[in-house]
Amino acid sequence: MRAPASPQFRFLLRGSSLLLALLALWWWVLLTPMLGGMRVATDLILRTLPGGSSVGSVTLGSGKDWVLRVPMPAALANQDSVQRAFGRAPGAPAVKVRSFKLAIAEGIPTFFLLSFPLFWALVLAAPRMRRLGRVVAIGTGLLALLAELSLLLYTAFSIEINLHLVTSSAAAAIWRGAEYLNVNVVPYLVPLLLAVWLHEGLRAQIFSREAPLVPVAATEATEADKPRRGRYRGR
Repeated sequence: MRAPASPQFRFLLRGSSLLLALLALWWWVLLTPMLGGMRVATDLILRTLPGGSSVGSVTLGSGKDWVLRVPMPAALANQDSVQRAFGRAPGAPAVKVRSFKLAIAEGIPTFFLLSFPLFWALVLAAPRMRRLGRVVAIGTGLLALLAELSLLLYTAFSIEINLHLVTSSAAAAIWRGAEYLNVNVVPYLVPLLLAVWLHEGLRAQIFSREAPLVPVAATEATEADKPRRGRYRGR
């Protein structure tokens, strides 16, 4: 008799099926409004930065690219590398720099939203709990904040690469490490950590160490087949 599948294996099957379904829902239905909300939030953040009330903005360019106008603080705009990037000749007066225009492909913010269906699939495939809606709402809100922060970090890193703002090799290594984590680790790891943190049933299932179940019939048959000691009685 075959042993029943472990809870972890059943969770893996449910999670894989849900992930495929939720990815389709996310791509065909949810992605466009989510990108619109992210674009509005980014626009508001840029406008609230120092000097950004008049220049900070996010618009759609050709090919659905996002065009960000990031306000430049005076202390940053007066750096020599920034001045040279904006065309100031040696010995010439300083160029007035109010903002930096950066175009990013729509695939970048889309990528930072990929963690949503992964998180939803994990919590919905986990054992049922009474406050599942609360877990989904809290996790979704935290992922929205994370996606916005990831986009802002990507923007800051792109500006640094274009203007060569960092001159120290140690600082440059930190920047590259932060960008590597931002793009290659955070979108995949954080949804899992959030699901385990928020969902008690999932946490218990992942870290449980249950002994494998043995069918009763097989146990009884094994006990019956064992040789027994007894006195030999000849005729």
